[in-house]
Amino acid sequence: MNSSSLRRTLVFGSVAAVAAALLATGSTAAAAAPPVPLDTPVSSDGSTVAVAPVGATSNVQPGYRGTGKAISPRAKAPAGRGMEITPESIWGGSDDRIRITPTTSYPASATVMITRNGAAHCTGWMISANTVATAGHCVHSGSGGTWYSGLAVWPGRDGASAPYGSCGVYQSHSVSGWTSSGNEAYDYGALRLNCTVGNSTGWYGFWWQAASLAGTSTLINGYPGEKAFGEQWRGDSVARTVAVSEAEQVFYSNDTTGGMSGSPVYQNRSGCGFCAMAIHAYGFPHASYPHNAYNHGTRITQAKFNNLVAWKDAP
Repeated sequence: MNSSSLRRTLVFGSVAAVAAALLATGSTAAAAAPPVPLDTPVSSDGSTVAVAPVGATSNVQPGYRGTGKAISPRAKAPAGRGMEITPESIWGGSDDRIRITPTTSYPASATVMITRNGAAHCTGWMISANTVATAGHCVHSGSGGTWYSGLAVWPGRDGASAPYGSCGVYQSHSVSGWTSSGNEAYDYGALRLNCTVGNSTGWYGFWWQAASLAGTSTLINGYPGEKAFGEQWRGDSVARTVAVSEAEQVFYSNDTTGGMSGSPVYQNRSGCGFCAMAIHAYGFPHASYPHNAYNHGTRITQAKFNNLVAWKDAP
């Protein structure tokens, strides 16, 4: 090899070495980028909300009974279509649910039926005058999918009767753990309404605690899709309890079926009133224990609590 060829070889080798080093450095930097937290809030219109830092808030948002005044006590609601989503589970083989009627008593009044394009879809619960908490899969299809449109909310619907009318939805909320990852431990969200019906219906409180919830009493109100359209039912005639408590989910034996996704998992709690600890989302015939043994929902942790507060308080 002559001296000219040798120089070219050395130059090309040096360039290749520098390029490789830069690529390696870039790859390392990219790999070192912190992942997006799964509780990062996202909205259907791309807007952001101011969420309080962890540790900066209390652990209780008390409920409110509302004025109780129905907009039109005898108002009739249009008939709708049946379920569009997968059924969940009757625990232990015996359906112990009871119908709640009339629904003008709190907290039944603050429990809402969610329809999508006129069909039964999900349940939600008022957390402010114009905000409904519900499951993430009731507002977004998950795993990089899309936000649902055509949603309407019927607070305290009672079969063919709609004592509080219906409200439209102008904004939906969830978190990246659901919308991007489809992680069921982050399956929660909220709807902002074009009305302030919560002033009449009241709203549920909610709380979080770091300690285990095992043994905590649980009630669940919702709108099961296999019952007559628009009927509100409670999961049992008496309260059940949390059987398994995990960091992001709770598991219980309250009876639920499709349409009750998004229901409050709640109790009558001192200092909070009718107060939710979780958002019901799943039945038990899937995955491994305890998922295959109990109905379960998204536990309200401190991060989830802060998101719910931010969504309800947003302008």
